[in-house]
Parts: sequence; C-alpha cells; structure tokens
Amino acid sequence: MPKLTSESTYGTVERALPADLVAELRALFDAAVDGIIVADERGVIAEFNKAAERLFGFPAEQVVGQPLTLLMPEPDRSAHDGYLKHYLDTGEARIIGIGREVRGQRADGSTFPLALSVGEIEGGSRRRFIGLIRDLSAQRAAEEEAYKLQNRLEHVGRFSLMGEMAAGLAHELNQPLSAIVNYSQAGRRLAERKDPGIASITACLEKITEQAMRAGHIIDKLRDFLRNDDATKSELKLNDVVLSTLNLVEADARAEGIPMLMELADNLPTIKGDLVQLQQVLMNLTRNAVDAMRDSPNKDEGILIQTTRLSSEEVQVSVLDHGPGVSPQLAKSIFLPFITTKRDGLGVGLAISRTIISAHEGELFCRRNPIGGAIFGFKLPVAGRG
Repeated sequence: MPKLTSESTYGTVERALPADLVAELRALFDAAVDGIIVADERGVIAEFNKAAERLFGFPAEQVVGQPLTLLMPEPDRSAHDGYLKHYLDTGEARIIGIGREVRGQRADGSTFPLALSVGEIEGGSRRRFIGLIRDLSAQRAAEEEAYKLQNRLEHVGRFSLMGEMAAGLAHELNQPLSAIVNYSQAGRRLAERKDPGIASITACLEKITEQAMRAGHIIDKLRDFLRNDDATKSELKLNDVVLSTLNLVEADARAEGIPMLMELADNLPTIKGDLVQLQQVLMNLTRNAVDAMRDSPNKDEGILIQTTRLSSEEVQVSVLDHGPGVSPQLAKSIFLPFITTKRDGLGVGLAISRTIISAHEGELFCRRNPIGGAIFGFKLPVAGRG
C-alpha cells in the first residue's frame, strides 16, 4: 500500500497516495471532533484541522507556518522550545506519548483548559508531531457548578439542622436550667437562716454560674448552625432532580464499586419545591445507601433510584439498596434526631430530610426491601394539587 509521507514544512501531502484517498483522509481530518495539529521538529504548525480552528479561533491559513507557541499562554510559551529541544536531544518525553492537561490561548487572548495528547509521526525525512486536543472548559465549568452546589447544600443543611437540633437538644437545655432553679432556691433558703453559712451560699452561686455557662454553650452550638437562607420553591421535574443529584453522588458510589441504577417514570407531573433542598434529601438517602452497602457481599447488585406516579396528585422517589437493612425496632425512630446506625454518624441527616419533606407537604418513609436491604424515599404532591 502507498505510504503517506507528508514531509513538507507546511503539511502539503505528497502525491504518494491516490487523489481520492488523500481527499478521504483530508475529510476525516477535518471531520474529527477533537482539534488536531501537526507540527514539525522546529515546533512550526504544518496542519490545523477544522476543530482546532473552532477551539482557538484562528483560521488554518493564519496559523500554518507559525510557531506552536502562538497557541500557548505564559509560562508554557517561553518553556516550549526548551521542552522540544530536550526531547530531540535526549528522547526523554515530558508530554509526548504521555498526555496532560494544559492551557491554550485563543485568537482573542483568552485562555481555556485542554487535554493534550502528543505523538510522534514516524517515517519521512523530518520528524513531525501530532497533537490531539480536547476542550475541557465545559467539564471544568460543570465541576465548578457542582462545587458551588455542594456548598449550597451544606448551607441549607445547617439552616434546617437548626430546627431539628432545637427540638433534639431541648432536654439538654432543660437540665442546666432546672439545676439553676434548684441551686437558686437552695441558696435563698440558706440566706433565710439565722446563720446563713456563707460558704454554702457561695457554693450554690458557683453551681448556678457553672450551669448558666453550660446552657450558654448549648445555645452557642445552635447558633453556629443557623444561616439565613430562605428556600425558594418553583415548579420542578422530579426526574431532573434525580439526574442532577446523581451527578453529585455517583463518584462516591463508583469509588466503592457500587453501580448506580435508575428507573425513571415517563410523563411525571411537575412538583413545586426548592431544588437545592430536595437534592440534599436525595443525596443524603443515596449516600446512606452507599454507606450501607460498602461492606455488603451484594454490592454488585447496586443502588436503584426509582421515580413513580402514585396517583394524579402524588409522585414518589425511592432509593433501594441491598445492605443489611433496618431493624423493625430502629425503623420506628430512624427519623428522630441523633438516631443513627453509623459508628461516626451524628444522627441528624434523616431528621433534616424529614423536616425538608414535611415543609414540602410530603412524606419521608423507610421500608424493608423484599429482596434484602432497605428502601428509603419520599412522596410529594404534584404542583397545583387542590
């Protein structure tokens, strides 16, 4: 078979190939989704495909014959020639055959992240290099959005936790307050004696101070969780809530070797709710499922997220796992604050979730998975019900 040599500096193809095959290769070159750049051993651009034109904003005729550094911001621009010379002299690759993430510079001077893979074209009288370029801008933007969303979820969590902790810690506040009342009454009785006993009264006052400081510390802990971030409700598609949440938890499940599966019902009616809060609830249920299956022999069965239309007025999300399940005794109190099956858990995640779903006029539930494990989920009214 004839051999494509393409030896000239500017990448014109020598006619060692039939014209129709050259045309096919050129069409394939320009149809590639990724940017493709061919350069010679001096770092001069010889070929520049259509995708590269779109990525960098340069027409091919403007960059062919120009140095590759035209497409690089500092400090890569200044260092590039040294890297190329080092490779030609020593054969030690820093990018060639390895690939890495770098930054490119567009015609307008803006920069963007890109994945670069470089290979050497063998054969011919001159050494040439081919670079495959993929724009990572959308991927990085999605990661940044996920990071911001994670912060918002934590924000909402602290706000919701305030209400749950206020109820859950009421008994803790009641203890120091009751002690203060008891010590103050004892101090008053001592003071009413003919021989009041200053030492005893002083001891009572010290106890009152101690208990007052304890109560203050509890209140400070509650205040730390309070954030003024009001929920904003709007019409939402339940399947969109599931899909957007899956992007946040799928990496955790994959790291544990647990598949994430979905069964999403078609044509579900919209719901009215706060997207961030509902994502937080679903994320909490899903992460709990991951934790439950971490050491399960059935982890290959995966975690299933289902959406269902229960009636014309109600829809449901369910998270099914194949872990150890929840005992009937624990199931009765699983949504109360500070109840947890995790060794290091605080026992507030499900309590927060219950508060959020209740605020959405829905119901959080826990059931036994008939084939082993547990089913957690919630029901929500459809938008415009009633």
